[in-house]
Amino acid sequence: AIVRDLLSALDYAHRQNVIHRDVKPANLLLEASGRVKLTDFGVARIQDSNEVTRTQGSIVGTLKYMAPEQVQGHPIDARTDLFAAGVVLYQLLTGRRPFDDDNDFAIMHQIIGKDPEPPSHINPQLPKTLDGVVAKALAKSRNDRFASARDFALALQSACRLATDNTVVPPGSVSSHSRASQPGQLGTGPG
Repeated sequence: AIVRDLLSALDYAHRQNVIHRDVKPANLLLEASGRVKLTDFGVARIQDSNEVTRTQGSIVGTLKYMAPEQVQGHPIDARTDLFAAGVVLYQLLTGRRPFDDDNDFAIMHQIIGKDPEPPSHINPQLPKTLDGVVAKALAKSRNDRFASARDFALALQSACRLATDNTVVPPGSVSSHSRASQPGQLGTGPG
């Protein structure tokens, strides 16, 4: 439910032409019901063709969750948030971030020029069907990413349905009483 709720929140924000710009686990709050809410729209912007991610010379957002266009100070759009959602998904599936290092320069270099290891290589219990969804979400070119949060959610749900491993629960079929917190279960619970 974590990723499903995140993508639902992004879909709503994007339909209002709002780009969050700082999607990360710290900005996801868990309600008592188990529903996840996206918070901290403090750096969000109304989408504008002239919008860039630099504010007085600084990059807006959290580096380890930034899309290549954010890191480079290029204009952003909804697909920038979808990249960050892909980073969150990767972290839920594998227990680690796809772009991580001891210094900011190395992290920027990875974000811009290095494809992360497929999640199923890190967690062999994951179905390989998820690798393509994650790769598309983390594509270096935003033109190669999902066009919308809804498209991302549908692809993720489809990949889960195609999985032969029944421990992976499709995001759309989780009951409110289900609680998955182990990597490989898509973070479908509040874990």
